[in-house]
Amino acid sequence: MTKGYDTIAEFERDGFLIVVDKTWEDIHPGDCFDDTCYEIEAICDKIDRGIYEWFLLRVRVMLDGHVLGQDHLGGCLYENAKDVLTDGTAEDLIFMALEEAKTVALDLKHRLVEMNLEGF
Repeated sequence: MTKGYDTIAEFERDGFLIVVDKTWEDIHPGDCFDDTCYEIEAICDKIDRGIYEWFLLRVRVMLDGHVLGQDHLGGCLYENAKDVLTDGTAEDLIFMALEEAKTVALDLKHRLVEMNLEGF
């Protein structure tokens, strides 16, 4: 089954397009939270009633429609998914995905120069 993603934010940074989106999380909250510290039944009830959002977060770093870097984080629990943009969660993923994208872009640059496509 293909997961559909809902965009939380899109913006440019360092010349790249950053896309932050989410999809449903198939891991049960009970597998992520300790019953001794959290009331799993109450959390699940709030997820089922739409009070909490339970999702997998994805960040993609793109250039001209090509994904050059990405990162994911599962088990995100928020009343409002957009809060991942302000609490540092998305920023951590953006940092990692940007580092990957810059490395990939530099590697591609070197490979393209070596290919000498001038006469193509």
